Amino acid sequence: MKLERIGDALMLRITSDGYVSFRAEWIEQLRALPYDQYGEYIRTTIYPALSDMERKLWNKATINNRVLREAVQEAS
Repeated sequence: MKLERIGDALMLRITSDGYVSFRAEWIEQLRALPYDQYGEYIRTTIYPALSDMERKLWNKATINNRVLREAVQEAS
């Protein structure tokens, strides 16, 4: 899992060919949270903003909060 800038968009790579659009403000909020609070933030803020296709991809993937935290910390 990695956050990548593609053109003007910030994308979270979930699989080799699957991306979810990711907002810069989400990264800032996640950086301020301990990873054990990521689940609540994801459920209340990120997941509702995803498209149906992105939700399907998110649901198929196993998103580990620690791995997501590493991706957020590595994002520039």
